[in-house]
Amino acid sequence: MRKQPSIFEHLRQFDSEEKCIAHFERIRWPRGLRCIRCKGKRVFKFETEGKTGKERHLYECVDCRYQFSVTTGTIFHDSHLPLTKWFLAIYMICSAKKGVSAKQLQRELDTSYKTAWYMAHRIRLAMQEDAQFCRKFSGVVVADETYIGGKGQSPRGRSTARKIPVLGIRERTSGRVLMKAVEDVSATTIADFIRENVKRGAELHTDEFPSYLWLDSSEFVHRSVNKVKGYSHRGVSTNAVENVWSLFKRAIVGSYHKVSAKYLQLYLHEFSFRFNNRDQFNLLDRVLGTCF
Repeated sequence: MRKQPSIFEHLRQFDSEEKCIAHFERIRWPRGLRCIRCKGKRVFKFETEGKTGKERHLYECVDCRYQFSVTTGTIFHDSHLPLTKWFLAIYMICSAKKGVSAKQLQRELDTSYKTAWYMAHRIRLAMQEDAQFCRKFSGVVVADETYIGGKGQSPRGRSTARKIPVLGIRERTSGRVLMKAVEDVSATTIADFIRENVKRGAELHTDEFPSYLWLDSSEFVHRSVNKVKGYSHRGVSTNAVENVWSLFKRAIVGSYHKVSAKYLQLYLHEFSFRFNNRDQFNLLDRVLGTCF
């Protein structure tokens, strides 16, 4: 298995705007340049000077006369930052197991904090799994729930007043994980999440939380473990998802420090994308392939 390119290899490969544009062209139009409006093939390139005095690399469609750039309609659209910085930001976020804070991006990319924060969230939008990767889970699927956010709990231990509930499932054969921030952990909410993402007839492994009792039906094969007696019993365990919770919570404490409820799902997308593609050689190209 090839290892992830080093930062030195990345900087050598993408040390100019022209190299970044040429690379992104190959990813966005693998079968040749196309008009993004009419899909026409008769497109020519030209350069013009922008308001800042920098050269702009533009394309114009002969058929519909539409002018566009390689970044039009992408996460880079309307950004004045060079692609060299965008590519480096994507590389950093994909390479860090526990993520990269906006503050660190600000220091490394020599930008303002507001710009670094904007870049990080745009990249997280592109890290949402595509339809092919988000096929329904099958076989043995482990399900669990956790809480992210404020300190303290209610006497019952499952307060949503200060914490945000997050549901997670992991397919045992592929190791893929899917996480979703929800309003509550009621049986209805969990049932909707599982039915949407798990194939009927799959074997679900959970703990004995009452909201999973509905699984004891003809839809799924349900096996549960009593955590009071042990973390595993006859091959049934929720450790596969609990390991993911542990990594994600350490990322919050060590990198992000605090995650707002409004943007929590974006952080979950980022973490799931990086976790599910951890054996991929080039995550930069995978993100570039989903950002338009």
